[in-house]
Amino acid sequence: MINRGLCWNSGRVREILLIAVMSLYAVQSSANVPLDDQRALFREAVTDAREGRVNEATAAITALGDYPLVPYLQLELFKAKLFALSHDEAKAQLNEHANSIVGSYMERAWVTRLVRNRNWEAFLQFTGSTPPGGLQCEYITALRATGRDADADRFTRKLWNTGYSLPERCDTVLANWLYRLSTEQKETVHWTRARLALQQGQSGLAEYLLRDIQKAELARDILTKPDLLYQKGHVLEVNDFNRLLVIHTLQRLAAKDFQASNTLWHQLNLRFQFTAKENYALRDRFAREIIAGGADFARNWLDANDRQFEDHYLTEWRVRLALKDRDWEAVQRYIAALPENVRHKADWKYWWARADIEQHQRMTPQAKAVLNALASERGYYSFLSADLLRKKYQLGGERTVNTKLIPEVENLPGMLRARELHWHGFVANADTEWRRAVRSLSQEQQVAAAQMALDWGWSNAAVLTALRAKEWDDLELRFPLAFQETFEQSASNAGIELNWAYAIARQESAFAEHAQSRVGARGVMQLMPSTARGVARDMGRAYPTLGDLHTPAINIEMGTYYLGQLRKEFGGNHILATAAYNAGPQRIKRVLERQTEVIPADIWIENLPYGETREYIKNVLAFSVVYGLKLKGCKSPSVQTGCNAYGDGRYAVIAPNLYVADKDANTDGARRAEDL
Repeated sequence: MINRGLCWNSGRVREILLIAVMSLYAVQSSANVPLDDQRALFREAVTDAREGRVNEATAAITALGDYPLVPYLQLELFKAKLFALSHDEAKAQLNEHANSIVGSYMERAWVTRLVRNRNWEAFLQFTGSTPPGGLQCEYITALRATGRDADADRFTRKLWNTGYSLPERCDTVLANWLYRLSTEQKETVHWTRARLALQQGQSGLAEYLLRDIQKAELARDILTKPDLLYQKGHVLEVNDFNRLLVIHTLQRLAAKDFQASNTLWHQLNLRFQFTAKENYALRDRFAREIIAGGADFARNWLDANDRQFEDHYLTEWRVRLALKDRDWEAVQRYIAALPENVRHKADWKYWWARADIEQHQRMTPQAKAVLNALASERGYYSFLSADLLRKKYQLGGERTVNTKLIPEVENLPGMLRARELHWHGFVANADTEWRRAVRSLSQEQQVAAAQMALDWGWSNAAVLTALRAKEWDDLELRFPLAFQETFEQSASNAGIELNWAYAIARQESAFAEHAQSRVGARGVMQLMPSTARGVARDMGRAYPTLGDLHTPAINIEMGTYYLGQLRKEFGGNHILATAAYNAGPQRIKRVLERQTEVIPADIWIENLPYGETREYIKNVLAFSVVYGLKLKGCKSPSVQTGCNAYGDGRYAVIAPNLYVADKDANTDGARRAEDL
């Protein structure tokens, strides 16, 4: 929790505050009690509840009056008294907070108590006919303990049928169910789940499931040692499971040796007669590996495996490789082969025009028309087009917020709770309240709410709500100067450009201090804990805790420092540093090791084999333009303001003057535009 305002540590001070606030209530309405007093009392009451001082916390409820977070204090009291509550008392409080976010937290706490006490009858009575989320195994245990074996079997079979590993706490539940099956039934369900595991790419789980199954020795061996497919693939029985096993193993082998496994694919296709969908999946995987590996034969392979241009993903890669070869005629030919809805995307329109200019060695009327249309919009390719035309960037900033709606929206109960939770530093809870409240608003009200969040200093809510409202052109809401003082100081200390730091953070988390990715990256700049430890070591400071990574000042300081180190590591090239921030420096170094020439940066970005990183770089570069203009004093940047990043009206995103050096080139000698 972020501490704000006064810090109350003394029990005597708490007592005085409580008496003072209650005295105010004796002579005036709660609406007139100073908000600062309510906030301080709430904070102390929460501490009291968590530390077992239930009477003090309970007394504060009356003193708090209409303070929006009274339900959250009641939640803390509910949890503090959880194991002393009777079923009727718990039910009464749950009914009082039914259909609210606080009520859902109370329900979860109560269900957890029932599970810990193994009070299975009450658990089933409370949960009804559907297992609560995340407690399926406990639900089955309850069914089994109360003699409802048929229902337990039904829910266990449903639980079993997943291609992913289940929590260890489910082991007993699964073992009880399997024990009740015949040997033949056990083999059947193990084969079924192993097939699901292969479909999800979980080879380890599939091998584990087949360990005790007769006639599964060869399948287990291939799962353990994929290279055995070269010797044993031709003797595998042709059946549905083995077809799936072969496809899965070929995909694994493609990452190790795509040339040898490519030959094996076509040999085994004669035996297993893969469907068109299965061959499509294999072709897609081999294409990715061949392209990522920078194989010399990639172009010929694409020509041979996509003769009729039926796979637009492969056709797009033929365009990219033609760009790399500077084969401008082929670029236009391959773009023409793309489906119409793909061909008219901004990226391929831009590259068609670039190819036209290169072929004719002049700005053709056709290319100029395409580029003019693109340059009238906002985005990465629009900015590149403006660079080619030597035009100002047109950001199209427009504000439509109806400020008269803000008081109305601000006083909605959910919004009041979100505001106070955010003020106290309970950002995740605030986010939950905010999202629910926003769902019931009209589009115009959502825009007003986004402005309200921005006024509170809650940039993440402003960004996400503006996006939800499809308010694409309000650049104040979509690109706020969040945590400005921290960013300014941190970027200066790291020796990097402020707009670049802002663009990275905007792309990473949209300034969500509570953000956590599926792989564990945390905070505003989405630092992995392992990366943060390395940064802390380089900075000469103690390793950060997970809580530190969710503290904006710490996260931003470490993230900008890391950005600065990456740029030094990659010879001052901010594009390579941006790529490394997303994909990891080692992956980008491997790309450079395969590179044999100096490549224009726009072409280098387009040929990056990691799709997510390609789009990441483009977004960061485009966001850098917007932030560059905002930091130049353009409050609502647009072409009409005449406010540009540089005096000549151009902001040189990258093309065509920035080059990415190969591993042997003199990086300092490679031509570069000014860093963003």
